[in-house]
Amino acid sequence: MLEEKIRFAEHLSLMIKGGVPLGEALEILAAESQSKIFKKALGGVSKKILSGESLANSLESYPKVFDKFFYNVVSAGEKGGTLDKNLKYLSSQLRQEFEVKNKIKGALIYPCLVIVMASGIAFFVSFFILPKITGLFKTLAIELPLATKILITSTSFLRQYWILTLAAIIFIILLFRIILKFNFSRFYFDKIILSLPFLSRLFKNMNLARFSRALGTLLKSGVPIVEALEICAKVLPNEVYKKNIISVKFQIERGGKINQGLKNFPGIFPLVFSQMVAVGEITGSLEESLSYLAEFHEREVDSTLKNISGIIEPVLLILVGVFVAFIAMAIIIPIYRFTGQLRFR
Repeated sequence: MLEEKIRFAEHLSLMIKGGVPLGEALEILAAESQSKIFKKALGGVSKKILSGESLANSLESYPKVFDKFFYNVVSAGEKGGTLDKNLKYLSSQLRQEFEVKNKIKGALIYPCLVIVMASGIAFFVSFFILPKITGLFKTLAIELPLATKILITSTSFLRQYWILTLAAIIFIILLFRIILKFNFSRFYFDKIILSLPFLSRLFKNMNLARFSRALGTLLKSGVPIVEALEICAKVLPNEVYKKNIISVKFQIERGGKINQGLKNFPGIFPLVFSQMVAVGEITGSLEESLSYLAEFHEREVDSTLKNISGIIEPVLLILVGVFVAFIAMAIIIPIYRFTGQLRFR
């Protein structure tokens, strides 16, 4: 869906700049869309445009496809007569967001692949190989080592109660997702995430990059600062940042500056970040300062993801190696003891 929105913003900007009527442009883009949901939404938007509605109000009718951020940038462009430029800003913001998401997915592919393969091997060994071997061990008149006892017990438990185990895992995942739907529980969860030693840097940089890029785009598009901050609070994924940005918005409504509001939360808005915003406010180049901050924190996200990948890969290999060694020892030691007793006899 995000790719569709990027193409839509880019192509619509070019068509409007080229003088193509808005209704006709939307019909063309709807016909080219690959997503059924997006095609249906564009078809509805096109009909509303032809009936006399503005583009922003038409997009607002489809909040699941076009969020508040998208709507406000388009609305500001229509009011200011800069719709083609605003759509270009919008496509740039969405593209940056898309690239960050792809980097995160790319960093997680290898770890996920290793975990899936290790889980598959563990399942195959536990259900098809170990039962035959552990059955033999039970008949041996020797004292089994602890590793073998653990292996026999765990294998027997999984074979007997695998349905209950699977159901328990699914229940825990669903319960966790339900709990996170509530704002108060999501706030404390996000707060814990931001306090984790290594991951906190990644999540802080992700939120700072998105906040800078979104606020800069909104201001460049002509959205008033108070309204822009309110929209940013809605589009950020982290509840801690959302709450604190709303506090900054209230301070600006009372006549304060953005940098002054940000300095009240040094734990999530670093001093350098606040100072760069202050420089932008003083020199009248806040959009440029925010663009620089967005690029800086996006590079930090990229660097952190590479570091995480470099740490996760050897850790996973070590864990898989430990698992294999544990199974090997649990199987080999009893056989070695039993053959030793035979030789002694």
